[in-house]
Amino acid sequence: MSKRNLNIVGATLVFAVIIVAVYWTLYRHQNFDSGKTIDSVPIDAPLIIRINGMDDVFKMLNQKINYQNELKTFESLNDLYDFANFADSSSFFNDGPGKNFLKGPAYMTFNKVGKESVEWSTHFGVDNKSHQSTLKSWVKDKSIGQRNYTGFTIYEIIPSENSSFHAYATLQNGVLTVSPSSLLVESSIRQQQSSHSLGGNKEFSKLEKTTSSRANGSLFIQFSKLAEFSSAFLAPKAAHYSAFMGKVANWGAVDFEIKDDGIMLNGFISPDGKSSYMSLFDGVESRRSSLGQVLPSDIRLFMAFNFSNKARFAKNFKNYAGELENASSYKTLSTRFEKETGASYIDTFFDLIDGEFALAYSNYNASHPDEGQFLVFRTKGQAYSLPVLKKLQTYFKINSSPIGHYQMDESTSFPIYLGFNNELNEMVWNQLIPDVPMQYFSFFRNYLVFADSRKSLESFLYDNVLKRNLDSHAYFSSFMENFSFEENMFLFAEIPHLYSYVGEYLNQDRFHPTSEQKKTLFNFYAAGVQISNSSDLNYTTFWANYAPHRDKEPRTIWQSRIDSMAAMKPALVENHYTEAKEIMVQDKANNLYLINNMGRILWKRPLDGRILSEIFQIDYYRNNKFQYLFNTSDRLYLLDRNGNHVARYPFSLPATATTGLSVFDYDNNRDYRVFLPLDDRKVYLFDKTGARVPGWGIPQTEGIVKQPVQFFRTSGNDYLVFSDRYRNYIMDRRGNHRVTPQKGFIRNSVSPFYLEHRNSERSALVTTTADGVMARIMLPSGRTELIEKTKVEGTDHFFLLVHESNPTYVIITPDQMNIYDSNLQCVVDSEFKFPVQTVADVYKFSAADHKIGIVSADESKIYLYNIDGTIYKGFPLKGTSRFSIGFLKSSAYRFNLITGGENNYIYNYRVE
Repeated sequence: MSKRNLNIVGATLVFAVIIVAVYWTLYRHQNFDSGKTIDSVPIDAPLIIRINGMDDVFKMLNQKINYQNELKTFESLNDLYDFANFADSSSFFNDGPGKNFLKGPAYMTFNKVGKESVEWSTHFGVDNKSHQSTLKSWVKDKSIGQRNYTGFTIYEIIPSENSSFHAYATLQNGVLTVSPSSLLVESSIRQQQSSHSLGGNKEFSKLEKTTSSRANGSLFIQFSKLAEFSSAFLAPKAAHYSAFMGKVANWGAVDFEIKDDGIMLNGFISPDGKSSYMSLFDGVESRRSSLGQVLPSDIRLFMAFNFSNKARFAKNFKNYAGELENASSYKTLSTRFEKETGASYIDTFFDLIDGEFALAYSNYNASHPDEGQFLVFRTKGQAYSLPVLKKLQTYFKINSSPIGHYQMDESTSFPIYLGFNNELNEMVWNQLIPDVPMQYFSFFRNYLVFADSRKSLESFLYDNVLKRNLDSHAYFSSFMENFSFEENMFLFAEIPHLYSYVGEYLNQDRFHPTSEQKKTLFNFYAAGVQISNSSDLNYTTFWANYAPHRDKEPRTIWQSRIDSMAAMKPALVENHYTEAKEIMVQDKANNLYLINNMGRILWKRPLDGRILSEIFQIDYYRNNKFQYLFNTSDRLYLLDRNGNHVARYPFSLPATATTGLSVFDYDNNRDYRVFLPLDDRKVYLFDKTGARVPGWGIPQTEGIVKQPVQFFRTSGNDYLVFSDRYRNYIMDRRGNHRVTPQKGFIRNSVSPFYLEHRNSERSALVTTTADGVMARIMLPSGRTELIEKTKVEGTDHFFLLVHESNPTYVIITPDQMNIYDSNLQCVVDSEFKFPVQTVADVYKFSAADHKIGIVSADESKIYLYNIDGTIYKGFPLKGTSRFSIGFLKSSAYRFNLITGGENNYIYNYRVE
């Protein structure tokens, strides 16, 4: 061969080698289609999770969420943390062949294996041929056995010597599949060899396009496969729930976000013809629910339905009912009803419904499981609905007259009727809800309420009269901010209480929470699922939140809700008809309320401003019937017990009031004297009609009087006492100076005067000065003593005297309480854990038993202290205002404590 030909052959060979090398390099680094990973997921998987980035999820679980300790108390979730820690430390995931697995998307599926076992499989996309080759080497190295399955190799692997993780894996066509079950690996292999895959499923693909790669991941639910899968988690008695799950819809796809205070899911559910549960909302517009206004605040679980188009919802309901397994029995009973009444049962009942209803459960009572279950319908009104219900009662041969009344108080009564306990009724409503508590019914306004016990029904009505409902529940209101305003369906459950309701339906081999786990659940508040129809899909939102420091519900006798927070110490006033006590209170919106001893608001009256005085009861007409006298900054008010103005009241004042009025009946003859300081630096005296009393000198003060006028009588002498920021005034009943203190001092702006040693030579007025020194003015001499040893730091303090004949002196600052005995020896020096309001009240439980009431605004708690400085048993309690203690009923033997509470409530506690 010539030299020239040899060179040509050589060049050709070199070129061929280069071509082969380039081809081999390109082949080895040829990227796999990451979208093909889904083709390895078994098409019959009921649950599929696409994780968009495992490293982000692991960081959230390990570093960013506030509830990781709670999650770790559950074994299955603790396993997840073990794997996360393994992935974080493993060289395989950090600098080995699996380093990209935690960054890219991966699919995780859950399948039932055998009769009871549930296992998972994970499907990772491989980057390219080279990556696949490297992975195979690693899998082989970790393998303790391998076998061939229809052309694929299944490896049995243990990642490390110290690992308890044992799994099976296969690697082919750019997908690594790993599972603790070899059966699921085989299923994945068969799936890859099949001509059908989830990637080619139109419904799945349609929903997958609605998901976001920016979320932590997405959950796909194949409802038709969920029935068999869920049976592993349910008790045999709950087999019908397994069947129901298979008929909820066709597919569902929701994105999930792991947040620091909870978990959020958003996405869509697609119905599957008229036989699926979601078909109920086909063509039915969502609407805003009002049920939170009527469901009691102690509801732990409810399932609500809302529909703007009632006729369409009823039509969908009838179609759905006609497709169920018991359709023939339902049709037989429904046809019989229609022949006798001329209308279908569903149409008849839906005719009275105004767009929404709910099944709800309050606190679970294991001894009486039928109690606390409610079926609530918003109706067109009682007048319209009751004839329809009586028509149904007649058909079912039920007495249509009330079987009794719930008599809440002398003027509040609710009739109670027998409900519908029959086969047709149960058959119809069981298609929508799991329980049908319809033994009895009553109405609250336009809401129809069914329950299986009269006690439950009465409790529901009582809570609503007191406005104690979910909309006023602090945590429920903030929880609902995570959902849309409008919905077709809402499922709510308080997480700590959920097991009480569903535990008997769960497989006890799987669900048997320990006491520690039950305690852990109380750090979470609730979970909610909202569904709203959107075109041919149903938009779905799920939210579960972590709320570990939420307060427990106060253990009150009752809670009555007013329009806004209480703005004053609730006053106990006498009902002159029953001699029982009632509560009068003003809220921050300047509404005045009268509330009876059952907590029912008798009336509400808006006022022109804040009440500055106490609420005084006077007998204006001298007929043993009382009225309520008080003032705002601009007016004097006198209201009767129905909230109506008396005589010529209200009166406009000649100047602005600087404090509250005082009322004195010197000789107990109902010839009332009303003193009121105004900002013209005068103290006015009015009679009960609002006219000025002649003979009162109307003293001109040097400064503004900012505390009510006080009246004292001792040793036959009367003293009217008040102060401004310059001096103290001790006057007689005509406005003349009766006593001039020997030493001048400025009284503390909030400390009142007290009289000690009444009717003795030691009679004196005691208070504290602006700079915290106790002051004593002897009567009638005026000799003045300033007691430096009691001085407190700062001007913010309040002074109390307990036991005027054997005095005990109490000085309260925001941070501490000092108590001095009659010899002025400090017997209590107590520091508060939280700042308190510098105002306090003395309560006389008996002649010898006095207690001190204090409010901590920062804590929203109230304290009752014994005179020795110890906290009285049962305290502190939840409360936001000063409180009153007394007997609400004349026959009572236990005291009632009335205070303002959070969320606009008035609390009634029992005090032993």
